[in-house]
Amino acid sequence: MSITIENAEIEALLADLTQTTRRSAPDLLLELLRRERERLADDWQREAAAAIASGRLLHERWKAAEDIDPRPIDEILAYDENGLPV
Repeated sequence: MSITIENAEIEALLADLTQTTRRSAPDLLLELLRRERERLADDWQREAAAAIASGRLLHERWKAAEDIDPRPIDEILAYDENGLPV
């Protein structure tokens, strides 16, 4: 597969890096792409862990909260013989 990039800044940066590191452009691009993929995966894992922790905290707070109405659910949602709320 061939990639054509027509951007002067990219070409200059790539030329500078190839000269500085003495590595080929494809090798540098491959390494940079792999690093970016790893960074994104790490970000996703961090965000997923934060979401799970947030959900656990919310659940703990909900379980620790006092009941506003201690009646059984059947008494709270009472309906008559016609299915209308009492």
